[in-house]
Order: sequence, then structure tokens, then C-alpha cells
Amino acid sequence: MIESLISVVAPLEGDAGSAVEAFVEETVAVLRGLVSHYEIVLVDDGASDDAVKRVRALLERYDFVRFLRLSRHFGEETAIAAGLDVAIGDYVIVMLPNMDPPALIPQFFERARTDADIVYGVRLHRKNEPIWYRLGARVFYWYINSVVKAGMPADSTQYRCMSRQGGNAITQIRDPDRYLRLLTSYIGFRKQAFPYAPINRTGHPPIRPKREAVNLARALIMDQTTQPLRVVSWVVVLAAVADVAVTLVAYAAGRLEVSRVLGALQFVSIAVVLALIAEYVGGVSRRMRDRQAYYVREEHTSSVLLREDRTNVVAATQDETAEVAGAAALGGSLRAHDRR
Repeated sequence: MIESLISVVAPLEGDAGSAVEAFVEETVAVLRGLVSHYEIVLVDDGASDDAVKRVRALLERYDFVRFLRLSRHFGEETAIAAGLDVAIGDYVIVMLPNMDPPALIPQFFERARTDADIVYGVRLHRKNEPIWYRLGARVFYWYINSVVKAGMPADSTQYRCMSRQGGNAITQIRDPDRYLRLLTSYIGFRKQAFPYAPINRTGHPPIRPKREAVNLARALIMDQTTQPLRVVSWVVVLAAVADVAVTLVAYAAGRLEVSRVLGALQFVSIAVVLALIAEYVGGVSRRMRDRQAYYVREEHTSSVLLREDRTNVVAATQDETAEVAGAAALGGSLRAHDRR
């Protein structure tokens, strides 16, 4: 058994109640045979009342479960960031309870200990997703990696194991939107892909809703580059030049109607530019607000007393215990001297 402390961070949203119990039980079975110390940090990001009730029951059963309740639904990425902020492990593992198999934790952990600071999951396939979703994902990853060059691994998931150093590097970034899959490349630590096949605990399609997926893709692209704005701006310039040229030719030929088509295209292009400018200005304004990325409504630790045969913190050595006792005695004598 390895003498390390592992923190597992798992966000919960919507109807997560049907998955959280099985997820915790399977994760516990794996961790018990892997490391001597561990904790599971469950983050409530708008989970149903049933899910909250089940988590409270888990707090009564296990001595290593922590429950962080956010004030409202902030989104998966923010919930993960909140869990990373409070995790205390030497290694931090991020998992989605409805799709990430705990049986792979030892392999993620071993690679993070020996080969990389961050080991991230990559889907082996997307065959269970609709064709339109797979096509959209392919276009998105091509654009953000080939054009924007953001270094976001294609088909990557939230499942990952990070060393303490890698986790600290991510938590030091105080951007309101900390997209974990992008930051994995941004921080520059050694990383390694781990292909795996996600599972499905809830029975619901394991895909983001269309609107949420489109908004996330838009945010990921526009937060990384102003290229869309530059491209459309050049289109407007070229349309304006073409419009002037065609107008002059049409005027010379006595047929000014021909230029109306290019004029309409130019108008549409200008409208698109204005829309993109509004998006970028809105993004800058949001980032300049002096607000927290999330707010914690409640925080609970296990209501079960720690057992003597296993704790979820590293035990102090005899020397450290003696030092603490000595410091306490010294502090007491100083206070007594002050009273005199």
C-alpha cells in the first residue's frame, strides 16, 4: 500500500442521486487497496434534493467523505474548481460520477507518480453520441487546435489525476472560468493521455445539451483568441472594396443595381462584426468585475468518528508530536510570565 493521500473531486448536478452511491462505493473499494489515506470531495452544483439526501447518508456511513454545497448552479467547470480549491491530497483525481469508472484510478495514479504531472482521460470512441454531435465535436477540435492552437486534446474528458504541484498551478489561476481541459496544456507541466471508454450510470445520454455545448465552444474559442473578430473584419474590408469596385463598373455601364448584392453582403458582415465585438466586450467586462467565481453555501465533513486503523490525514511522527508539545509548553510559560 502506498503512503500517499489521494483526493477525489466529483461535481454533482441535476439528478445525480442514482449515480453517487454506486460511484462512492466503487471508489472506496479501489482506494482502500491502493493508498493509506484518501478523501472524496463531492461538490453540489445544483444537484436534486434526492441527490443531496443520498450524500448526507454517505456522510453518516464513511469517515472520508466531504460535501461542498455551492449557493447555486455555477456549471461543471466551476464546481470542479471549487473542489480543487479545498482538496488536500498529494494527488487529486477529478471524476464525473455518471461516466468515469473508478476501476481505472490505479492506472491513472501510477502514471501520475512515474511518468507525468497530469494524466488526462481521452474517449476511445463517441459511437453512443448522435452524428450531428460527433461532427460538431470534430469541427470544434480541429478549429481550436489547428487554427487557434490552444493545445486542447481532442476528445479529452474531465477524468484526470494531478500531482500536488499540477493541482496548485491550476488553482493559482483565478480566472472566473477555469476550463480544466485547456489549463492542462496552459500550465506547461508534463502531461500524458489515457484512452478509456466512459460508462453510463444514469441511463441518460452522456452529452451536453445543445445550447450548453454551443455556448461552451463559443466561450472556449473566444477566450483564447480574437481571430474570429479579425477574420470577419477582413471580410468586411474586402466586401467594402469589392462593393466600391463593382459600383464604379456598374456606374460606368449604367447598371447600378448590380452593386446592391454586394452592399447587402457588406451589411450582413458589419452586423456580424458588431455582434462579435459585443461578445468580446462582454467577456472583458465580466472578467473585470470584482466577484468571486462561486460561493459556498454549506460545507460538511463526515459525521463518523475517524477509525484508529485508517485516517484521512497523514499522522504526525513522534518528533513532530514532541515539537508541538514543546511549543505549547513554551507558550504557556510565556503567558504566565506576562501575567506576572
